[in-house]
Amino acid sequence: MSLAFDHLVHFLRRSPLEAAEEMRRMGFHAVAGGRHEGWGTYNSLCYFDVSYVEFLAVEHSETAERSENPLIQQLVRDLPQSGEGLGQIALRTREIERLAEHLKQNGLNVIGPVPGSRQRVDGSIIRWSMLFAKSDDVQHPLPFFIQWEQSDEERRMDLTSRDVIAAHPNGARRIDRIAWAVADLEDTAERWQEWFGLCAGDLYEDQRLQARCRLLHCPGGNILLCSPHGQGVTAEALAKRGERPFLVRLAGASCSGEATVFGSKYQW
Repeated sequence: MSLAFDHLVHFLRRSPLEAAEEMRRMGFHAVAGGRHEGWGTYNSLCYFDVSYVEFLAVEHSETAERSENPLIQQLVRDLPQSGEGLGQIALRTREIERLAEHLKQNGLNVIGPVPGSRQRVDGSIIRWSMLFAKSDDVQHPLPFFIQWEQSDEERRMDLTSRDVIAAHPNGARRIDRIAWAVADLEDTAERWQEWFGLCAGDLYEDQRLQARCRLLHCPGGNILLCSPHGQGVTAEALAKRGERPFLVRLAGASCSGEATVFGSKYQW
């Protein structure tokens, strides 16, 4: 039962098209996504092969506030409390029912699979299933899980033909890692290894992040768990947004750069 990194969700108060334009200004290929009619949300997308960053915003507040989807509930809850910024990650599976049983056996409360769909700009519909898990011992939202109707190769071919997956002008090729602020590094690393089957690297200190860190290896995008060590970007992220992703590092660009994009940091 292997998992891969699927996408990073960046919560917005503004139009996702504004985020796509900002990414293009920095040399990334980004496109309009579409609408989730049943959830009252819309998005734009920035792909790195079949892994991607999703910029997600509320389009119809009444619909979003009524949604029973835990991701939309988090979006609605987080925006007034913490503002814009990275909010969630999705891990991809091809065995969502088996994964649900595994999580239940490990003591997690499971919601789903929940059907999802999005109407693209051209009117076509794409579909998937989502799975959410909660622990009575963990207060922060856990990553959620997604199973696409298409295989990875089918998605790659489809998205490439639509110019959704395309070369980035700045040369970036992949999502290297997503930094996630946590209060208890060792406890989180141990639980995520047990629950999600991710292998954790050795403990080390990152001076730029002012944090003690452990890297969880995941195809398509690694997850860097970070616990503050003194004052710095990790401590600031934890205090402002709680235990959430706060930074994404993109690899392969022809020149290095860093920017704060609507509440969170992007490095390349």
